[in-house]
Amino acid sequence: MKPVLLDCTLRDGGNQNDWQFTPGDVRTVVATLDNAGVDVIEVGYRGGSGSKSSDTAGPSAQCSPEYLAALPQTRHAELAVMVVPTVCPVRAMDDLPDSPIGMVRVAAYPWNIDGVPEYVRAVHRLGLRASVNVMAVSYVGLDELRAIADTIGGARPDVVYMADSFGALTPDTIGARVETLLERLDCPVGIHAHNNLGLGMSNALAAVEAGATWVDASLCGMARGAGNLATEQAVATFRAWSRYETDVDLVEVCNAAEYVAEQVLPQPMVVRRAEIAAGVNDHHYYYQHRIEKIAARFDLDAWEVGRQIGLRRLRKVSDQSVEDVCHEMIGG
Repeated sequence: MKPVLLDCTLRDGGNQNDWQFTPGDVRTVVATLDNAGVDVIEVGYRGGSGSKSSDTAGPSAQCSPEYLAALPQTRHAELAVMVVPTVCPVRAMDDLPDSPIGMVRVAAYPWNIDGVPEYVRAVHRLGLRASVNVMAVSYVGLDELRAIADTIGGARPDVVYMADSFGALTPDTIGARVETLLERLDCPVGIHAHNNLGLGMSNALAAVEAGATWVDASLCGMARGAGNLATEQAVATFRAWSRYETDVDLVEVCNAAEYVAEQVLPQPMVVRRAEIAAGVNDHHYYYQHRIEKIAARFDLDAWEVGRQIGLRRLRKVSDQSVEDVCHEMIGG
């Protein structure tokens, strides 16, 4: 088994440093990963992140024409950007054929999936490859996943990812989801694993065992909260375990990871109570501080409040929605 490896440091990693990658950071990450033989390098969002708005976000949160034009030329890697339809108009992609970008990744939550086919078709009309990232896949049962696959399948995406946005999945919950997508789609399937429960690599391997052929990762695991599967660990595993195969140069990938650790990360990636609570309770990491603050005001156990939030599968967790849960828990 020889997975296609996609590094998303410059896109997902921006959740850690507000996308404030310097031009030197971008050149070093892209050039080193390309030298290593990484298959696809995602260089940022076109039009902004859908999950974290910021007035101070750096260049890789927008991927302007100037930012894309300054990217180093790659010899091996395909370059990609991510588009979130709820924040990026479809016409905002029109200039991408004049850039080094070869793939556009269209990311949507299950409740916004109906808008995805229009974007996939638009990407194809531009002569680019289109990927779909189904986010918050832990909120989706197999029947709903079949319906999602049917909705996006008609647009013929080039690859469809299941994204464990909340880091809540475990290896035993991966296989059936991958198999369901493969049964309904005529394209490869990928996995984007978060590491809240320390299962990023295990979940990626479970997906590959079930037939997924694309794997996301980021250098040092750089992403929000507990982070992603680390690119250097994914390559090391694929090299050390004879069951798998990769042509990616581990030494060069480790060089890129060392650069990120020493020059880019504002602080080391850690997995503490907040990250674990978000994964165990199956909700967005960004909501954890709000849950803890309001639970304390109601003198309730934040873990149990978080569990109730996750069980409700809320699309957005506002102060009011947390307060509503707390009132229900105290019977008021």
